[in-house]
Amino acid sequence: MKKHILLITIILFVFTNRIAAVQLKPITQTVNGITLTIDPWIELFNIVAMQAGLNDINTANISYKKECLDYFEPYKNLEAPSILMSYFQNGWGIDDPIFFLLYLDENFEINKNLPSGIIERAGGLEKIKQLATALKNYAQKSDFKTFFYKNQEGFYEHILHNTAYHFKDFEAISIMENYFGQKLDGYNLVLNINGGYGNFGRKIISNGKEEMYAVISSRSYSGNLSEFPLSVSTIELIFHEFGHGFINPAIDQLKSEVGQFQHLQEPIRQSMQQQAYHNWHTIVCEHVVRASVIRLTDIAFGTNYSKDIFYKLMIGNRFIYGDLIINKLKDYENNRLQYPTFADFAPELIRAFEQVDEEYINEKQQLVKHTRSYGIDEIKKPNRVALDSTTLFIIGTHEKDTIAEQKMHSFVKLYRDMFSTEIRIITDEEALARDLKNNDLVVFGTPEGNLFLKKHLEEIPVKIYDDHIITNKLIRGNDLQLVMSWVNPYNQNKNLTIYTGQRTENIKNFHYTRHKDQSHYWVAQDLITLDQGNYNQYISVGWFPDITE
Repeated sequence: MKKHILLITIILFVFTNRIAAVQLKPITQTVNGITLTIDPWIELFNIVAMQAGLNDINTANISYKKECLDYFEPYKNLEAPSILMSYFQNGWGIDDPIFFLLYLDENFEINKNLPSGIIERAGGLEKIKQLATALKNYAQKSDFKTFFYKNQEGFYEHILHNTAYHFKDFEAISIMENYFGQKLDGYNLVLNINGGYGNFGRKIISNGKEEMYAVISSRSYSGNLSEFPLSVSTIELIFHEFGHGFINPAIDQLKSEVGQFQHLQEPIRQSMQQQAYHNWHTIVCEHVVRASVIRLTDIAFGTNYSKDIFYKLMIGNRFIYGDLIINKLKDYENNRLQYPTFADFAPELIRAFEQVDEEYINEKQQLVKHTRSYGIDEIKKPNRVALDSTTLFIIGTHEKDTIAEQKMHSFVKLYRDMFSTEIRIITDEEALARDLKNNDLVVFGTPEGNLFLKKHLEEIPVKIYDDHIITNKLIRGNDLQLVMSWVNPYNQNKNLTIYTGQRTENIKNFHYTRHKDQSHYWVAQDLITLDQGNYNQYISVGWFPDITE
């Protein structure tokens, strides 16, 4: 009898401890020094958030979301959803929940380094412990481990493999470690599958290690798989958030030096406050991080990609002192024997603010205004051109290859006749000399061969160069075709469509493909689509290719 009681006691002890110890661990895959992560705490949180009725959930139509809702339906009346909703109703939101989750260990114990601000905004330490306990109980009673590791592990691994493929040529970590002259203990990119509340980053200290975390939400999907492409926003997030881990500790050692330039906060105070940057020291760190993103993307992708996208994003967000810091960073790059690490150079970097005067501020404020491209209400796609007597075809007459130019002119006439012989064909010089505000315009020629195009091309965010084209991607080649739309530069209610290429002989045969005019821009080689997409309107940069794709 005693043996039976002892056996039952042992079984109960083991069973109880199995229930008490949830012991969650992320599913990961490493590529080029970045640990891609599916985080069980974040996925659990998203399930509870959906049941609580929170609306910051990814809108992607993937079956995984429905599987989450169906599997956990019997547990929706547990305390976790109602507790979480009460926290959000009291203003606990944005990035606080995500960072809280990153500070939980495998048994939902809170890391002692959890920032005090997150705790305070949640209502205090006891309140945030209450949420951790509620999430743990939810995980235990719903058998979350079975769902995460048994039911969905194959799904998660597919996402990790696909993301690793997107990142296979992205050497961000080696670039950053070489640039800053320092190594951190880890770089983690968390793939937030169901979450739709933005991208975040933070350095987390745990068990004596300093690791960087960036959390990204999916904005697209293929079939039933969430996708995490190497988009502009992802590149910026990685360089930006991981960059804080190198930059902030060095700038934090220079608080008195930074404080000398406190007066420079005033010209940008309102814009900074709108971005949740309220004190000068933080604003300086953000300037330095954004300037470093310019230099790092220059190294990774080339000067034009950095300038046409990341520099524009920096200026559009009114980080007007960025140019001075960029110039200083170039001095750092050229004097690495003297300054082996960024920390060594930081005191000299802060001296960049000595160069700021009223003329500089006024010049950069005007650049912000120009960058934001306000005043354009809508940009129509190329297939929305009127193609009647009110439309003008404008041909280039200054192409270097005159034989190719004549062939282009013949194609334009053929193309015009397919639509309407009432469409007038005029030269680039004629276009520059006449009033065009009442016309839809269709332009043919290279940037150098069509003077009208050359004059107005700078206004358009898609850029064409001799060996590449920049949309929200870098498309390399020297035989590329480009069709894109904009507004008539003299009347935003009229359309502008551009048929161009890197060489004059590329401007031909567009009538053989229907893909050319279905989106705001289309890049091809021999009419084979290489990239296409649409503009979105952003507060900081106006109309711009979608930075999340």
